[in-house]
Amino acid sequence: MFSSIRSSRLSPGVQQVAIANPPLNLLTQEVRRELGDIWPMLDADDTVRVVVLGDPALGFCAGADMKEFPQRFDAAVARAHGENAHRMILGLVAMRKPVLAAVRGHCMGGGLEIALGCGLRIATADARFALPEVKRGVWPGTGGVFLLQRLVGSARARDLLLSGRTIDAAEALALGLVNRVVPVENFEQAVLDYAAELDSGPLSSIQAISTLLDHDGVAQFRRHMQYELELFVQTYQLPAAREGNLAFFEKRAPRW
Repeated sequence: MFSSIRSSRLSPGVQQVAIANPPLNLLTQEVRRELGDIWPMLDADDTVRVVVLGDPALGFCAGADMKEFPQRFDAAVARAHGENAHRMILGLVAMRKPVLAAVRGHCMGGGLEIALGCGLRIATADARFALPEVKRGVWPGTGGVFLLQRLVGSARARDLLLSGRTIDAAEALALGLVNRVVPVENFEQAVLDYAAELDSGPLSSIQAISTLLDHDGVAQFRRHMQYELELFVQTYQLPAAREGNLAFFEKRAPRW
């Protein structure tokens, strides 16, 4: 059914979803579409009580596939790409069940936006996080601005968004960007144990808690995304987006 993501049952109540686009698990339009398809399916399945996003044995997601970026210099394509990404992240944020991002290795750009869309995050000690889009002449266009600010506060979010800098797992934990950090060698078992903790309560209470925690935020997020889509389309029609993309592939500093 899916070609760009993999879904399997880790235990009777825990479903794993992982991007299957090696070696970096980059986000393509197909990956986004399939993730957007699977969230409502899992949310409606009462046998699924917890979702683990990511394969603890592999890397999480190094970001968007920048080979697709030049397609967005056409406004109609930019809108289609934005709508596809928004459908994916809105479905994730609206999940009524705990979604645990299992972050190993690089969690960059769109990969970090997906992790931010999850309710909880556990990471390896060597994980690295960044929203580097500003260095490419654009900005996080999958809800990352809203989700990061909601999680860590406006001042910390502004620092990360405007600098595009990479932070390690220790700083991510201190900022509240992740909930737990564990050694690489213990990661797979730690993810299973964390998922088991989340799976131990009654589903009705888990769903009620998730709904109460996210009710106002989801409504605000939907309004934000309507505005974000228009700005997203406009951004890819500007010279900075073209220069940022060209500089990335030419492996040089952009000339703004």
